[in-house]
Amino acid sequence: MGAKRVVGIDFGTSTSVVRVKRYEQSGLPLGDRLAISNVIFDGYESVPTLVQIPEDVVIVPELKLPDEDYEFGRFAASEQPGMRTWRNFKTELESSDKETRNRARWLTSRFFEYLYRQYRQQILQLGDSGDEEIVYVSYPAKYGPAEREFMISVATEAGFRNVRGITEPEAAVKALMVQGEKDLREQKLLREEGPSYLLFADMGAGTTDLAVCRYEKGRTEIITTWPDDKTPIYFGGKEIDGILCGYVEDYLKKHGDIVPAYFADHFREKYIEAVKTWKEVTVSRSLKRGREVPYFEAVKNPYPLLPDFSPAISRTELEKTAGGYLKNFAVLINGCLQEASKADADFPGGEGIDLVLLTGGHSQWYFIPEILTGKAVNLGEVSLPKIQAEPSRIRISGKPQDTVAVGMVYGLLREAVEAPGKPVGKRDENWDENQVEKRPDTEIGQHSVKAAATVKQTQSFHRPIAAARPSNGILTKDLAKQMFSGKMAIIVPDGFTEIGEEAFNYFLSNTVKGTLGNLFAKNPPSPTSVQLPKGLRHIRKSAFEHCVDLWSVDLPDGLISIGNMAFEDCKSLRDVTIPDSVKTIGARAFAGCARLGKINIPAGVTELGAQAFYACEYLENVAIQRGTQIIGESAFAMCRMLKSISLPEGIRVIGASAFSGCTWGVRDIKLPDSVREIGHSAFSNCKALGTIEIPEGVRSISWETFKNCTGLSNITIPDSVREIGNNAFLGCRSYLTICCHSGSFAESYAREHGYTIKLV
Repeated sequence: MGAKRVVGIDFGTSTSVVRVKRYEQSGLPLGDRLAISNVIFDGYESVPTLVQIPEDVVIVPELKLPDEDYEFGRFAASEQPGMRTWRNFKTELESSDKETRNRARWLTSRFFEYLYRQYRQQILQLGDSGDEEIVYVSYPAKYGPAEREFMISVATEAGFRNVRGITEPEAAVKALMVQGEKDLREQKLLREEGPSYLLFADMGAGTTDLAVCRYEKGRTEIITTWPDDKTPIYFGGKEIDGILCGYVEDYLKKHGDIVPAYFADHFREKYIEAVKTWKEVTVSRSLKRGREVPYFEAVKNPYPLLPDFSPAISRTELEKTAGGYLKNFAVLINGCLQEASKADADFPGGEGIDLVLLTGGHSQWYFIPEILTGKAVNLGEVSLPKIQAEPSRIRISGKPQDTVAVGMVYGLLREAVEAPGKPVGKRDENWDENQVEKRPDTEIGQHSVKAAATVKQTQSFHRPIAAARPSNGILTKDLAKQMFSGKMAIIVPDGFTEIGEEAFNYFLSNTVKGTLGNLFAKNPPSPTSVQLPKGLRHIRKSAFEHCVDLWSVDLPDGLISIGNMAFEDCKSLRDVTIPDSVKTIGARAFAGCARLGKINIPAGVTELGAQAFYACEYLENVAIQRGTQIIGESAFAMCRMLKSISLPEGIRVIGASAFSGCTWGVRDIKLPDSVREIGHSAFSNCKALGTIEIPEGVRSISWETFKNCTGLSNITIPDSVREIGNNAFLGCRSYLTICCHSGSFAESYAREHGYTIKLV
């Protein structure tokens, strides 16, 4: 028989991932103990939990649609005429309304079918045909038996085999303890004798799930999970999304003299994905540093006359606006501790909690550790004496969105307990492997965690590095500081496959002042050049962000992904060659790299991340190779000097504001025939643009697409266009000529608005 292939499906409210790890039949891992494989979605290791179908379709359980009526993931995030995107349907699986619940189940079923198709397409890269497949699907701890059984059955019906279920807290605790138990003991954060008690919080877009665990001698026992199915508190990240949307909507309505009513009225439905990115990239990070957020770029781009927020978004303003919501976190913590005391008479209560483990994207907010350590009593009080006396006992996962999936695929691994004569990674002779495989699908509560799933090569805890060598191929921030602090010409040695999150972010320029400068007693020189090893595969989020003196970086062949904000604000960076092996360029990957002069996007990059090259002010030439399908929102916005851009056949979507503010350089753009969607404001404020031809197949020209294109003299509009949005040509020349066929929608639009008509 072949190997065991463990598959972990983390079905999230906003984002989902599928991870894979292979084991020998004996239970030992194949290859590196902690390494995993990933199912790739359009070049990314995660996929937005989105389903798009025709807007006039009524969802009922028996509904069947042809394949061409579906879009999933990133393609579903793009607005398309006549289509509706469904999001956040995971949270509706618990709805008391039968119609809502049935709709959510139908959408979930279709999404799992999509996940399975992507998995099967990559099956040869993930293992051998003879592998024994074990599949785990996670769900919130508060799910009742019906919801848990549904999650298992929906994965089975999609095509996955041998499916079991596990709660999200159980899986995440497994991941964190497999990766970090030994280090936690060395740092004396776990007790040497007797059990240690852990409070775990998995903070996702839909819910915050808590667990109190007892950890002793390499085994994790879940005492309780919280909230239960009777507690109506979710505390998910999407609630913050709604609060920020409301804040921006009020701001837009106050400035109705600048922003038309239709923009404000449809802001939430059209900009929710942009708000999520803004929240993660800008708002959360800025408030964590104690800074204010004065504006939202996505509305500033099309309306540059908008003033800054008044007041700006600050900690004080957020706590004032969202105070009632923020207080729910302390309510959940206290409820979990009380429930644990009821479930286990030996549990010593909050004073016995030795460690708090945080995971999920929502855990990154500044107020979470402040509430736990008692620094934000205005947002609620919790009693955790050890945590409040020693805040380092709060541990935040280095890859918070990945932890649950990691824990599932680590199910056949033991925690990293190193007993005399039994080094880590060897099989525990007292461990019964069948306990894992025969675990009931809905088993929770007072049992050791024995889940299986897929995981990544991850360093989950911030800790001192003993030696300047890669233990798992990841160059972490601590290791980078140890190896390269004070060096200006950096050569990363062989052996590293991944540059970790924020690895070089601390290398601040000597010119930095104020809050950031005070992070270090003495600022090291900022690196000016970086040479990366041939075996490198991934550059993670913010790896080189704010390296303002970096002017040259050597990206090796074989590199697969460049993460979000990887080189953001590397203002001196001039020379970058992206190798053909790259599949992913994340959001804001090179934003603010003002000195970049030219760039080539390889064929393997199917989607260019939002704001990937935003405000690269001196970027003049862009070549996109055939293979790219989506140009993300604001991908080249504010590239004021852009003169030449090559758009190949195969591009389907040009995102909102993609070229907005490319003021002086772009004169003529040839759009390929494959284009089907052009987002709003895509070419607004391209003042030098003279002529453009819209391809046949585009069904609408969205609002403000060509606003303030003062040089636009000639546009060809095909018969397929049946809708032209408000202010599409506002600020263009009065003698703009619209070239079109007789009797077309474009002809009637031109006559109605007084534009010159040229029949072709």
